[in-house]
Amino acid sequence: MLQVVCENIWCAHDGMFMPGGLMHFQLRMTVVRLSNGGLMLISPVAINEALAAELAELGPVAHIVAPNAFHHLHAGTAKARYPQARLYGVKGLDRKRKDLSFDEILDGDTPSAWCDELQQQQVDGASMMNEVVFFHTASKTLIVTDLVFNVHETKGLLTGLVLRLAGAYKCCSQSRIWRLLTKDKAAAGASARKILSWKPTRLIMAHGEILEQNVQSSLERGLAWMLGT
Repeated sequence: MLQVVCENIWCAHDGMFMPGGLMHFQLRMTVVRLSNGGLMLISPVAINEALAAELAELGPVAHIVAPNAFHHLHAGTAKARYPQARLYGVKGLDRKRKDLSFDEILDGDTPSAWCDELQQQQVDGASMMNEVVFFHTASKTLIVTDLVFNVHETKGLLTGLVLRLAGAYKCCSQSRIWRLLTKDKAAAGASARKILSWKPTRLIMAHGEILEQNVQSSLERGLAWMLGT
């Protein structure tokens, strides 16, 4: 089911399970309705008939976005369901997912399809992730994927342990995996400062609870390693 976040933004959830139920990670898709009525699906989840019917009530799906090198599992099935939509992926996904035909590869330049409504920033310095984040100007909403987590409740015996080891549990925080993937910390820090310059008042991430209070200070703490603070 779709969850209303604010005007023209909704979310839908799915789960990623491991055998035996030992681990469970909630996945979030963010849906943005653009001024022309078209929908933008950021980090799509599995879309069943019920969810498809809810989306149809909002408008036609026009854009499908795989926003980093790891969140692409359902991009192909979303494209198959909505063949008229344009498919976007980050650098490297065109090589990783040779089964998909991307209409555009995302980087730091915002596509004309949404440049009047969303700003866009690639998190530089971590080419194995190549995450692109979005800022919905009208609602001051920052939409990220794995840049930070905000997980407070878990399912599965190992989920909490894994998140604690990653340093991403019960607070707005960045997984330590970024430290392994980041090869140019200065470039990553510059990207983080650009994202903070937008001064978001709402933060949506793929994993965890949406943050609507103390967003700037929480994000500064979450990105402290990148910022060198």
